[in-house]
Amino acid sequence: MYDFPLTIQHIFWRVEKLYPESEIVSRSDKIEKMSYRDFSLRVRKLSSFLKSLKLEKGDKVASIEWNTRRHLELYFATTNMGYVLHTINVRFHPNEIEYVINHAGDKFAFVSPEFAIDKLKTSLSGIFYLDENFDKAINMQKPIEDFPPLDEKDEAVICYTSGTTGKPKGIMYTHRSIYIHSLTLLAKDAVGISRNDSILVVVPMFHINGWDLPFSALMTGAKLVLPGPRPRSKDLAELIEKEKVTIAVGAPTIWIDFLNFIEKENYDISSLKTVVTGGAEPPKIVAEKLNKMGIRLYHAWGMTETEAITTVNQDQEKISSQGIPLPGIEMKLINLDQEKELPWDGSSVGELWVSGAWVAKEYYKEAEKTKETFRTIGNRIWLRTGDIVTIDKYGNIKIVDRAKDLIKSGGEWISSIDLENAIMSYYKVFEAAVVGIKDEKWGERPVALVVPKKDYEGKITENEIKEYLISLNRFPKWWIPDKILFINELPKTSTGKLDKKVIRELVKNM
Repeated sequence: MYDFPLTIQHIFWRVEKLYPESEIVSRSDKIEKMSYRDFSLRVRKLSSFLKSLKLEKGDKVASIEWNTRRHLELYFATTNMGYVLHTINVRFHPNEIEYVINHAGDKFAFVSPEFAIDKLKTSLSGIFYLDENFDKAINMQKPIEDFPPLDEKDEAVICYTSGTTGKPKGIMYTHRSIYIHSLTLLAKDAVGISRNDSILVVVPMFHINGWDLPFSALMTGAKLVLPGPRPRSKDLAELIEKEKVTIAVGAPTIWIDFLNFIEKENYDISSLKTVVTGGAEPPKIVAEKLNKMGIRLYHAWGMTETEAITTVNQDQEKISSQGIPLPGIEMKLINLDQEKELPWDGSSVGELWVSGAWVAKEYYKEAEKTKETFRTIGNRIWLRTGDIVTIDKYGNIKIVDRAKDLIKSGGEWISSIDLENAIMSYYKVFEAAVVGIKDEKWGERPVALVVPKKDYEGKITENEIKEYLISLNRFPKWWIPDKILFINELPKTSTGKLDKKVIRELVKNM
């Protein structure tokens, strides 16, 4: 059997040859629509421009850009030429941007005009700003005819973690890992994307390739809708209505805001059939509201080290679970203290280890951190995810907490995630975070930070929430937070997750 290379070049072949009339919709200061045919021509012209920069195979090209058509062009032009695209988180601090550019050894950067990086001390030989003048310059290029031959194991994209526990760490994705992951997402038991879909990708393209969904969408000829910089709920509603979006993908916090908005406004979102979200358990109210509108919520799990989506749960009755691994992924439940495998019985609690076709094997140029996080067993490399989970007999994962966020009180574990979701189920609460604070007697005690819904600001009390938690009959009394503090907004990381490190410091000073 011919060993056909699974590369992004083949995805581009499908884009160019099979679906020339399919459409890409990109929002910036205006709505721009482009056929796959016109997109392909732009990619070939941009590839010629990159070649003129005298880049060599494996050289790294940085991007600092939102979910836009220009960013998508870079996705294909760089990788088709054998260069490595370094997608930089636009929410990184300038010091972090400087660090990751130098650590990766980027040669050139393509940057949204709002991000001025000229004054940073970096390895860059040049910076190009992605604006209309850049478009005109690329349009004048002669399209490249042939891309260089590539191996599926060639490096394609590097992405850095958000760095909540130190400096950002780089993860390298190969053509093979991107291809297999993107292909797997098309499966009905995954995201289930087809040529007939219109998919709105709200997850950032600067983070884990937008979960590889842009590649998946173009691989199958779907309409791809890119919401651009800082999309508000209004922007999303308009795009869903006008572009007849069938699948929308974004973090849980996005859908909390969106549902609150859509309840008060008059938009036709009847085309929307599936919402995909990731991470810890989404608030039950999100699933309930979506289901009432005839929209299914898919709950996925993954991380930078697993190239995003690794498990998916489509069971609307058990949406708190992260689901089972996708084909190509294996997992283990490991005792934290002894590194021994635990049974899949739905009650044993341990760390989730994963291995598979799109799971990383190391941190880029970080030997010591690689040793801490990756384990070689036989001929297999296993990733210690840091997620504390249970696994039932059917292979369904349920995240209990991040290892570093578990609260140990009196020798017993308290799940911050379970408490957060319970607090957020109260009708007056918009968002909540629970952290452990040192206690002389118990070691640690839980404290909650709560953001009330706007209509209930100043109309909600600490005792009210404590009484609600007790009334649920889900938690022993010692789980109830010692303090419940109110705040206007919770600190988030650059990827939109709760920043527990900052929250702990806030709580100490309140």
